[in-house]
Order: sequence, then structure tokens, then C-alpha cells
Amino acid sequence: MDIPFFQSGKKKGLSLFDKKTSVLGIDIGSASIKLIQLRLERERAILETYGELAAGPYNKKSVGQGVHLPDTKVSEVIADLVRETGATTRSVVVGVPLRNSFVTSVSIPPLSAKDLKMAMQYEARRYIPIPVSEVVIDWWRIPDDVMHDSGGNVSTAANQAIDVLLVAVPKDVIEKYRRIVAQAGLDPIAFEIEVFSSIRSAVRREQGGALLVDFGAVTTNMTILEKGIVRSSHSFDRGFQTITIGLAESMGVNFERAELMKREVGLSSRLEHQGTRKVIAPLLDYMLIELERFATGYTRKYGGTISKIYITGGGASMPGLVDHIVKKFGVEVILGNPFGKVEYPAFFQPVLKEIGPSFSNAVGLALRGLQ
Repeated sequence: MDIPFFQSGKKKGLSLFDKKTSVLGIDIGSASIKLIQLRLERERAILETYGELAAGPYNKKSVGQGVHLPDTKVSEVIADLVRETGATTRSVVVGVPLRNSFVTSVSIPPLSAKDLKMAMQYEARRYIPIPVSEVVIDWWRIPDDVMHDSGGNVSTAANQAIDVLLVAVPKDVIEKYRRIVAQAGLDPIAFEIEVFSSIRSAVRREQGGALLVDFGAVTTNMTILEKGIVRSSHSFDRGFQTITIGLAESMGVNFERAELMKREVGLSSRLEHQGTRKVIAPLLDYMLIELERFATGYTRKYGGTISKIYITGGGASMPGLVDHIVKKFGVEVILGNPFGKVEYPAFFQPVLKEIGPSFSNAVGLALRGLQ
């Protein structure tokens, strides 16, 4: 689902005014920053360049380690990434972290478009925990065929209720990211909450309920979709860096070695890897409890079922993860493949398949810029 504030409008610097031949998507994470440049050619998205730089070394930490860099350092990483990838355009769509955003659905009586605008300003004051004057808000009415009440029944005007997706981002967050990319020599043409970018690039057209999970280094984002539309999102401060730290402590190795073990061995069932698996599995299961709590809470409230789980982010590619989640939840688990929406030389395929899940946000942002 696209958020109008982030994609169209008349205020300079907040939106796209026209289609760009080439555009950058930049995903600013705590462990790394990712960039991709796409070109629009005959209604096709063509991959021009891509790259990733670890944030850790810019703060005297290890590769893969989540760090909090000063804004000037983030600008430096982006500038280095642009230079090393040979990116040629300066037009960029910037991702806004879910943890810095507010996304929810609210139920209100059926209203005209004019009255809905007034009502959502009031509803925003009820749901958003900071003054409305300090945020940019937007909303979108959810179609009747994806609205359910607590009994799983379709909710329509007949029972006097409509559902509206409400989103908000603090103005100072928008300004922060605008300043960061501008200092790196780029022109921020749009901003988008990362979950919508990931949906665009990694989720197929679904007719039922699905759960999208973005496994980051220090945070995990969860989003429930009904027919491809966001119904609920949640972020918690625990990511796959926890597994790396657990491995380092339990196996008596440094962070770099533990990170390598996580990425190359993971949950392998091979006999010689059982020691690694025994450390990782309980740490992962602790995170999956949060996923189960989130999904169960939603289905109990609104009915319906979750038939698929999409996983993206840097942690999603850990060996054995897909099978482990399948065993835990008993549903189909799909590893995000954002480059499936992009054309590129065939010899890139093995590399892009491997790194694909971690580039879901960046690819989705660039695709947004080409729309």
C-alpha cells in the first residue's frame, strides 16, 4: 500500500513530481546502509548498480555490528557508498524506519471524503502519542472486502463502520533523513516507511492473510497483511545481532567469527554443527514467541487466518531459518526475493539471490521512485 504523503503532493521536497529515468533507493540500517540504482526502460525496472557498506567500522566496531552513528557519519557512509557503487543519479527515495513511525488501522462511522478528513485529524489525536502538530499524518480507507470484525465477518457500511489505515511520521524524523542525504550530495525526492517498501518488492499478490517479518540486526519488524493491505505493524528491539553475541559468548570466539558462523552455519542439521545450532535455536525461538504473540493477538481480535509468512532483512538468509519457522508455525514460509521485480544480467543471479532478502527495503524504495 502506497502512502500518498510519501509519493504525491504539491509541497516541494516531500514528494515526487514526475517520473525519473534513474533513481536511488537507500535503506539506512543500524548495521549497514544499502543502496540500489534502478532505471526505467519501457516500463521495466533495470538494475544499474547496487552496494552495501557496514556501519560498524565507521564507529570502530565490527562488520555486522549495529551502531548508532552521528548524522554526519551516516552522510559520510552514504557518500562513500555512492562513490564506490558508481551511482550516477542524485535522486533518491529514502526509507523511514518503522520504529520511528506510527501505523495502525482505526474503525469509524461511514463518512464523506470531506468529513473523513476532519475525522482523521481528530482520530490522530486519539491514537498518536505525540502532538499532531509535530507529525505528518496520512490515511487511506481500507476496502470493505478486507475488513473483518472480531468474529471474522466482513465489516461494511451496513453495520456502520469503516476501517482506515492511519500513518504518521514525526516531522523531525523526516527532516533528519532529508538533512543526512542532502549532506551526502543527494536530492531526497520522496520518503517512505520501510514496511511499505518491503511489501512492494518482496510480497506477492495475496488473497488471504500473511505475515511479513523483517529480521534486522537490532530490531525486528512485523506486519500483518490482508489481501496485500497493511492491517497492523509492530517493531521490537531484538534482532539477529543477539544471535551473534550469544554465539560469541557461548563458543568463546570474537564477534567477527560468530557473525561468520551465524551466516554460514546457522541452523544446519549436520552433526558437526549441532553445537552452533543448540546456541542459536533458543535465541531465535525467543524472538519467534514475539511473532506468535503478535499474530495471535491480531487473529483473535479480527478473525481470519495467516496462511503465509514472508521473511526479509539481513537475518532472513541464515541457513535453516525457513525450515525452522515452518516447523514452529506450520505455514508456508517465503524468503523475500526483491530482485525478482528487477531485470539484470543473468550472471548476477546467484549473488542477488543470496543477498536479496537484505535488499528488500532498498529495492522497494527505488521501485517507488520509478512509479
